[in-house]
Amino acid sequence: MLILPIVNKNRVMNVHIKIKSAEKIRTGICFSDAKESEIIVNREKFSNSIFSNSKEISAPVEFVRSKSLLYPRNYLITTKEAASSTLYDVYQVSQPPRKVNDSLDKLYSCALTDMRKEIPGHNKGRYISLQKLGIGEHLTDEKIAKLQRIVKEHDASEWPTLFKQENIADLKETLDFINTFECTVVSDTTIPEASLQDVLKSLQVINTKDYRNLQNYYSMAKSNRDIYSKMSFINKIIYDEPLSLIQSSKQRQKQLVKVKEESEYKNVA
Repeated sequence: MLILPIVNKNRVMNVHIKIKSAEKIRTGICFSDAKESEIIVNREKFSNSIFSNSKEISAPVEFVRSKSLLYPRNYLITTKEAASSTLYDVYQVSQPPRKVNDSLDKLYSCALTDMRKEIPGHNKGRYISLQKLGIGEHLTDEKIAKLQRIVKEHDASEWPTLFKQENIADLKETLDFINTFECTVVSDTTIPEASLQDVLKSLQVINTKDYRNLQNYYSMAKSNRDIYSKMSFINKIIYDEPLSLIQSSKQRQKQLVKVKEESEYKNVA
């Protein structure tokens, strides 16, 4: 489980981030022609490719794209085998979005790797830092200022051309890419920021490993907040509304019900 720690409204939340289209289609199975922790694209296997020997974080998504050039279809991911078993689960995932930059590809690959490392029946969280992936490096104040100026001074029909001319098209493309993820707050894991600060203050003197890990966690949560805030601001400039990527389980459920009701209404109409 990929966990995005993030500070929001004086709280520190833990957000489960995953690829929106990823769907677990089989549980407790073992294919005769596929191993555990595998990616299968058009019958091509990640473990048999040159990408499996790469040390690059983005190797998994590069493999998927390379094997999808002629036939862009859904692909499969197998998890690790369950404890004391040779059986694993299987995910089906739709095609990845077009590449925007290496940083976003790393994030997407982290989500693929998280599925590959999943052990059925065991819940293990892995923290993700948007800063370490380099996502914030592309969201500079200069580029955002250019975006504001274009949106304010020009008609929307002119934006795509002007975005390209000013080399800021990647700002909107980043939003499109990031919206392929689903981010849900993990229930009962949110703590007041002040409480975390008090704990850190009391542990600072002894400077133990626990203190350093907790300090790194808090720093990660703050940097994730800063980068997410920039993406939300960009979304506000372009679409006149903040980014609503992160939602609680209740918000997510209400959204699913609304989508279902709208679909049923259209079918009746």
